[in-house]
Amino acid sequence: MIELAIFDMAGTTIDDRDEVYRVLREATEREGANYTDEVFQKWMGTEKKWAIENLLRLGGVEVDDELHEKTWEWFRQELRRTYTDNPPKPLPGIEEALATLREQGIKVALTTGFAREIADLIFTSMGWQQGETFDASSCGDEVEAGRPAPDMIETVMKELGVEDTAAVVSVGDTSADVQSALRAGVTAVGVLTGHLSRKDFAAEGAHLVLDSVTGLPDALVDLPASDATSAPVNQ
Repeated sequence: MIELAIFDMAGTTIDDRDEVYRVLREATEREGANYTDEVFQKWMGTEKKWAIENLLRLGGVEVDDELHEKTWEWFRQELRRTYTDNPPKPLPGIEEALATLREQGIKVALTTGFAREIADLIFTSMGWQQGETFDASSCGDEVEAGRPAPDMIETVMKELGVEDTAAVVSVGDTSADVQSALRAGVTAVGVLTGHLSRKDFAAEGAHLVLDSVTGLPDALVDLPASDATSAPVNQ
């Protein structure tokens, strides 16, 4: 039986109008970075400060600590401004889906490449509260390594007392989400509310692909924990 469902935030459970990616790209390009859409896509879903450093380097910019901090600070301030002026909203049906899972006795956790200050800003703007909407959360600046490392998944599992990886599903809309789940040894679920296709998720090795998080409660009925991580399945 599935005991814990873990979800990414932007593009998976919340609609931020892709502002995080606009701001991330602008933060690096304004410092002279030049890279392709394909390169940028690989850094979606990862911890943002780390992404900034790598996108600057991949974009041909010589990065030192001063430039890295300057770019990070601009990113933080601009993201806070845009989220304050026009707050993200839950994707359609998400709140009902999370409530259904919790009613079924499945714990719900949120993981994100956002820093804690941004995640809390989003939670407050949407009225989401730990213990009511979700049971635990972990942010990219709170762990040793953000996605695609498994640290955030392992953090919420430990916090919620879930030890069996076969009883955990992790849901996201990016390559980094899938890779993080696979490295943690839990079921990797891709959702098509971001920028990846079913074919993309198949190539990443996702065990299950859904149109959105709203399909997860029904999908889990046919996903026994013992078979969860055995082989990729598409729906």
